[in-house]
Amino acid sequence: MSVYQLQIGEINCAVLQEGVVKMTAEDVIARYPNAEPDAIAAAIAAQPPSGSLNLLYLQSAGSHILVDVGFGETPGPPDMGGVLRGLTSLGLSAADIDIIHLTHFHGDHISGLVDADGATAYPNARYVTTRSEWNEWMARWKASDAARDRHRLQLISSIAERVSFVAPGEEIAPGVEVVNLEGHTLGHSGLLIESKGERLFHVVDILHQAFQLARPDWHFGLDSDGALAERVRRQTLGRCADENILTLFYHLDFPGLGRVGRDGEVFAWKPVN
Repeated sequence: MSVYQLQIGEINCAVLQEGVVKMTAEDVIARYPNAEPDAIAAAIAAQPPSGSLNLLYLQSAGSHILVDVGFGETPGPPDMGGVLRGLTSLGLSAADIDIIHLTHFHGDHISGLVDADGATAYPNARYVTTRSEWNEWMARWKASDAARDRHRLQLISSIAERVSFVAPGEEIAPGVEVVNLEGHTLGHSGLLIESKGERLFHVVDILHQAFQLARPDWHFGLDSDGALAERVRRQTLGRCADENILTLFYHLDFPGLGRVGRDGEVFAWKPVN
């Protein structure tokens, strides 16, 4: 369990590491279907792949906010559940969380909605997400007979009465604005946190490995729309670089924080120390 605390103006923030997914070179190569395997292998040789899950906690205007929930205590990769331990280290519990922003509905972002007994893991939280994210996955899951899809349909349905929809440009708390990052999923969203002239941009899953900064044209295999995801990735990385915004990625090496720079027509990553 690792926790990285920071302050954005008057907003208290912490990156909580849920865990690390171990991946072989073959695992990573299989995730980028439009890239040459030898090129991926060379990128991995230059920089080992990251499997970190970096979740953001915020305290704004008295609200305790969690961005996604990771795997939690449910079955999944080993050594997960670090977010709950991280909250404890901050003097909080799952019951203290008021708002959960679900950036998108992939399993590593929503599985922790319930605890090991199947009960609601965050009993006092309300959930916010985009309507397009809800529509994409409810339609997909309802049309599927796959056990995993039926499980996820049941999982999200269990919190349906506490879900409300937000649109890009709206705030979920003072200084915490929803940003459209569609492509990875059709309703994928991030957050721009701003207070007292300081900013943090949580860009979630616009990329999954640092080598995608140099190769933003490499599509991730789980993208709902690879071409759209690439376009949004380029636009978002360009904004981060041009505005020199402190940036958080969900999957880069913990804490996933740093700044994006330009390297000719592509980009480079400058992680925090």
